[in-house]
Amino acid sequence: MNLSRPAAVEASIDAAIAALGLEHPDIAELSGGVANRSFRLRDAQHDYVLRLAGRSTPGLGASRASEIAMQGIAAESGLAPAIVLVDRNRDFIVTRYVDGQVPHRSELRKSPLLGRVGAWIARLHALAPPPGLAVVDFGERAAGYLALLRTPIEQADIGRFARELERRRAALPPPARLTACHHDLHHRNLVDAGEKLVALDWEYAGPGDPAADLACCIGYHELDAGRVERLLAAYGDASTGLRARIEALRWIFDCLWFGWNAVAAQAGLETDPELQGRLVARLAG
Repeated sequence: MNLSRPAAVEASIDAAIAALGLEHPDIAELSGGVANRSFRLRDAQHDYVLRLAGRSTPGLGASRASEIAMQGIAAESGLAPAIVLVDRNRDFIVTRYVDGQVPHRSELRKSPLLGRVGAWIARLHALAPPPGLAVVDFGERAAGYLALLRTPIEQADIGRFARELERRRAALPPPARLTACHHDLHHRNLVDAGEKLVALDWEYAGPGDPAADLACCIGYHELDAGRVERLLAAYGDASTGLRARIEALRWIFDCLWFGWNAVAAQAGLETDPELQGRLVARLAG
């Protein structure tokens, strides 16, 4: 037993080890998650990752059901780690460990990796989303986050952002098609395994606007015009019809990201105040 871990976490680790039949595994916590915790469980024959849901944070929009369904179809195409165990009672999943490197943010801004990411997104968007999942609408989700904020936030006029968000949403027609989308394409959610890229953390995935997925990746990494062009060139011919939507959705994604961070901070999760300042400046600009 590790006394530095909460009893509920220890119980979930023990349950996963027993269900997987691991023999005296090495247990190592993995870094990267804001709202969740992940542990590598490895013995002489097996290498897995146990992903535990974080403490309940209402309003952030994560869906375990969508995560399982979406990661399942992505794994079949080699875009995500394979799921080997789901425990709905303890709210965890176990996937195969993928040996590789999580790229630094600066690496994703360079041509070779940026091109691979663009091609990876195109492969994901070619998949039909599983039936029955809720469609993810960035504008709707951003509005939901803003509505949850209970206290004034320094340097930000939430009401002004909400009104501008409503105006921009009204001006944006529905997408021409819905595709399988990850919706959280941050470099920390990618693993470069050499011959392939895989994405982690599918809790916000679901059917969605392909332009929104691209706007998300662009916004997270603050890509300039030249880098956006490299990303879209690697995405392929389908990007031509998405360019105007991507541009419109970049502000909406910034609003969503700002709102997610604010709701998470309100719930006691650790967020980046400097990043929030940059988002406020972009939204107000």
